[in-house]
Amino acid sequence: MRLRTTLFFVFTVAFVGAMPALAHHSFAAEFDSNKPVTLTGKFTKMDWVNPHSWIHMEVVNKDTGKAEVWDIETGPPNTLYRNGWRKDFIKPGEEIVVVGTAAKNGTNTANARTVKTADGRTLLAGSSENVQAPK
Repeated sequence: MRLRTTLFFVFTVAFVGAMPALAHHSFAAEFDSNKPVTLTGKFTKMDWVNPHSWIHMEVVNKDTGKAEVWDIETGPPNTLYRNGWRKDFIKPGEEIVVVGTAAKNGTNTANARTVKTADGRTLLAGSSENVQAPK
C-alpha cells in the first residue's frame, strides 16, 4: 500500500509540474516570420503572466477606419523586467508602437519584438522569434 501511495504521489507531482510546458508553444506554431507588422495605437492594458505577458491595444484599421483590439504576446514578466519594463510605465490611453510578427491564423494577434512608448523609449519585448543577425 505504501508503494502505491508513493507512486501515485510521484506521478501526480510530475504531471502537475509538466502542465506549464503543455500550455507553452513554439513561435513557429503561431506566428509567421514572413508577416512583419508595425502597430500604432492606444495601450489599453497589460497582463503580466507566465509563460508570456500580453499587451492589449486599440489600433485604427487604415482600410475601415474602425478601431480594432490587438493582443500582443511578449516575453515573460522576468524577461521584461530585465529589459527595463515596469508594470506602470505605460498608462492606459497612451500611444505605443509595436514592431513584431503577425499570427498565422489572421487574427489580431502578434508577437512583439520592440515597443516604443509615448515618451520615446524603445524596449525589447522578449520575443521568442529566432531573428537572424544581418550579414
